[in-house]
Amino acid sequence: MHSNGTSEGFDNVSDTELAGLCREGSETAFRQLAGRYFLTLRKKAADASVNPSDIDDLVQEGMIALHYAALTYDENGGASFSTYANVCIRNRIISAARRENSLKNRLNSSASSIEEAQAVPAMPECDPLNAVIIKEELHSLEEFLRDELSQAESAVLGAYLEGRSYDEISRRLGITKKACDNAMQRVRKKLRQRY
Repeated sequence: MHSNGTSEGFDNVSDTELAGLCREGSETAFRQLAGRYFLTLRKKAADASVNPSDIDDLVQEGMIALHYAALTYDENGGASFSTYANVCIRNRIISAARRENSLKNRLNSSASSIEEAQAVPAMPECDPLNAVIIKEELHSLEEFLRDELSQAESAVLGAYLEGRSYDEISRRLGITKKACDNAMQRVRKKLRQRY
């Protein structure tokens, strides 16, 4: 029914149903989901960013988290897909912003900086053409993650995207912290080679 490669057939499909289609491997369903969440992602990225030049990187982090949420959502978990996805996205963006800020020695930035980031007008990158380009990049990333990561790497990355520490990941997956770190290093290396 949705095999025509367009997203038109998905306009009246709920986010929960789109997530289910993503788990079945529908790239078009994920593009539709990404389109629905793009402005929310951009707002969360702007809220978390101290420097407006970091917003695009944080949006990309949020898109990775959205993809993870689509693949791991459990309808029986007691939360709507929107709630679950927003938690995954928020945790990932906040974690990425903290890492970025600590690298730049700006961990203790003021609340006024966050307010300024919220007041940043919509940037040109948010226009429809760039939204399409971002969706295509996400499609490429989705294929890459599915094809190139091992099961262990995917599990560690998934927990990491939820904002969990290596201690929490090692307990959750029953592996050592060193194994967690090694898996993340392999993921980063593969992402650097690909992108």
